[in-house]
Amino acid sequence: MVSAPESSFFFRPQLPALQQLRLWYDPVPRCGYANMAADELLSRRPEAWLRVYSWAKPAVSYGYFDREAEARRLFPGAEEYIRRWTGGGIVDHRSGQTYTLTLPAMPGVVYPESAQLYAWVHGALAEALRACGVVCRLLSADAADGGRACWASPVCSDITDADGRKLAGAGQRRHAGAVLHQGLIQGCSPTDAWSERLAAALAVRVEVLHEASPWPGFAQELERLLQVRYAAPAWADEREGRRYRS
Repeated sequence: MVSAPESSFFFRPQLPALQQLRLWYDPVPRCGYANMAADELLSRRPEAWLRVYSWAKPAVSYGYFDREAEARRLFPGAEEYIRRWTGGGIVDHRSGQTYTLTLPAMPGVVYPESAQLYAWVHGALAEALRACGVVCRLLSADAADGGRACWASPVCSDITDADGRKLAGAGQRRHAGAVLHQGLIQGCSPTDAWSERLAAALAVRVEVLHEASPWPGFAQELERLLQVRYAAPAWADEREGRRYRS
């Protein structure tokens, strides 16, 4: 690992850059929970991944500790309402661009605290967006609380335009030493190069993949995880808005 280059436009914690990153342009529009299962599978791999993907149906997602009823109230009319494995607020995926970054568990490696990682990723994303024609900045502190709708409550290190409107946010989860970061860009129109620029800002070497299955057996692993976790009745159970079973 080497030191990440310092940005002249945005504050970014000087964390070590990844030696290698696999940038996967997932060509398959997947249902909501298949997308969640794909992200979880990536987070269990021994490599770092950046996945850019789309949705088969108009979807709204809500954080692990949120409730479907609140998601339906805030954003009616979607075809899917899905609980994410990550935290964060309620997100309307019917517009915008979705990506996932995963950092693998490695012996002897402890990643920085979530706030620092969030700023590192979003600092790189802000640089990429700016290079693709988007005027933006990182928030240095939380904005006023606008409720459970994620885009109504920008937090520290979210990306906004010059008027404070949120352009990019994310949710994170750590498990067994790995990091899963699920992000959305919304309310701006960067050129298609944003994902390649983001990957280049995060890693020394980038490998680009376009296949529907990024490794042999992926489809079978995806279906198995979808059935045992996200499509299982236990995943939809709620008690006072809290998950009581992992």
